[in-house]
Amino acid sequence: MNEEITEFSDLAMAWLTTEGLALAKNLIVFAIVLLVGYVVSRVARKAISTAFERSSLQPSPLFQRFVTNVAGKATFLIAFVIALGNLGIDTSALIAGLGVSGLVLGFALKDTLSNFASGMMILLYRPFDVGHFVEIGSETGTVKDLTLVSTVLTTPDNKQVNIPNSKVWGNSVTNFSATGTRRIDLVAGIAYDADIDDATEIFMEILQDHELVMDDPEPVVRVRELGGSSVDFNVRGWVNTSDYWTVHAELLREIKYRLDAAGIGIPFPQREVWMHTVADEAPEPAEKKTADAVA
Repeated sequence: MNEEITEFSDLAMAWLTTEGLALAKNLIVFAIVLLVGYVVSRVARKAISTAFERSSLQPSPLFQRFVTNVAGKATFLIAFVIALGNLGIDTSALIAGLGVSGLVLGFALKDTLSNFASGMMILLYRPFDVGHFVEIGSETGTVKDLTLVSTVLTTPDNKQVNIPNSKVWGNSVTNFSATGTRRIDLVAGIAYDADIDDATEIFMEILQDHELVMDDPEPVVRVRELGGSSVDFNVRGWVNTSDYWTVHAELLREIKYRLDAAGIGIPFPQREVWMHTVADEAPEPAEKKTADAVA
């Protein structure tokens, strides 16, 4: 028994003095390479961000975020492969295996790849950017982020919506924040017995008196149509995009107050109903009609 223990101890010492030291060295190098790769990936991300900030092209924040993330992860992945090579692992076989696996996953994840391709098209053509208020299909909200496979919106009531990029790219996108100004289009109706010129003057004064409504382009007031219950006007003014909803609500409020003060009614839908009285005439019994015919 003692001889077996002694023999095992000798073998263990021999392994530690040969293979063990080499393994410990490789593990230390593995950790150092990973650490260096992590540091280099952070530096690469910072350098790319700085280059974007100083660039005259001014790419979109979505594109900047995507490129910096990919560059950082790719740098760390390269460092990881190099570190595995120092452990004696055949990285060429590993890379070949990943290629075959990637081909198989490509067929299995074709929808994900479609989302990825659509995300690249969104980054390239920039129909919207981070912070823009958009309408995509039936969803409306502020763009929070764009991942490799989905677009993230935050709705006005603070819900998060993830839309697959393929549905974003293949759908109509309305961007309410793409330009610095927007036109407010209000429809206001007055009673038929009110004076059209007086109402036009009131609407124009409301637009001109509001400090957030622009003078250029000029506000516009036009008769829209002779409706079923009212004479309807288009009341239009240009504002900064950030002021749109504030001005929209204030103009509606001011229109109501000013029309009330001027004695101009805002009619509700009305219908005229004509009643006709029809005398009830009881038909003759069929038997009596037959008897009369025989007589």
